[in-house]
Amino acid sequence: MHGLVIIAEEQTGGIGRMGRAWVSPSGGIWITIVLKPGIPIDHVFMVTMAGSVAVARAIRKEFDLGALIKWPNDIFIGDKKVAGLLLELSAEADTIHYCLLGIGIDVNVPLNQFSPALQKEITSISTEVGHEVDRATFLARVLKEFENRYLLIESGEYEAIIREWKSLSCTLEHRVLITTMKNSFEGEAIDIDEFGALIIRKDNGKIERVIAGDCFQR
Repeated sequence: MHGLVIIAEEQTGGIGRMGRAWVSPSGGIWITIVLKPGIPIDHVFMVTMAGSVAVARAIRKEFDLGALIKWPNDIFIGDKKVAGLLLELSAEADTIHYCLLGIGIDVNVPLNQFSPALQKEITSISTEVGHEVDRATFLARVLKEFENRYLLIESGEYEAIIREWKSLSCTLEHRVLITTMKNSFEGEAIDIDEFGALIIRKDNGKIERVIAGDCFQR
């Protein structure tokens, strides 16, 4: 099953981070990649990083759009979200049995299919380029870009992935509001570490390491 790609034309029960609903009508790319990565469990976020880089690079190469990555797992064009990723895994102790990388990209999705509030926050590739695009060709590009970076992860080339992620980040060097399960705080996003945690310099100078949470740019 390793490397299996499941493609849906649309999803009626799409799920985003923290169990939130993910609207995924016909016209988008909605896929799940089944993986069995032979990497330490504390580096599993690398799979999400590789996927984020792959989607951003594919959009840039296919459509010449300046796609960037917003921590932890969203792809933006300008100030609007165009794609998101979600990693789910089955693991025991330090062993990863398998993980599921979900990728959702608004490709040929008319924005009027979304609520007025959501329309202010999202975009689609067809909206950005002014015409519908070939989803099959674009998906092939996404999967190829992902495969190239996944092979780097499997060979332990973590630094190469982190470096590329940083070069495509729209979060680093910006002031952000972080909301976690426990609290909220603001500061400057100054780095991301080898485990995918966002490093924040708070206003009092204290350095905070954020493993999971919502990130809002100020």
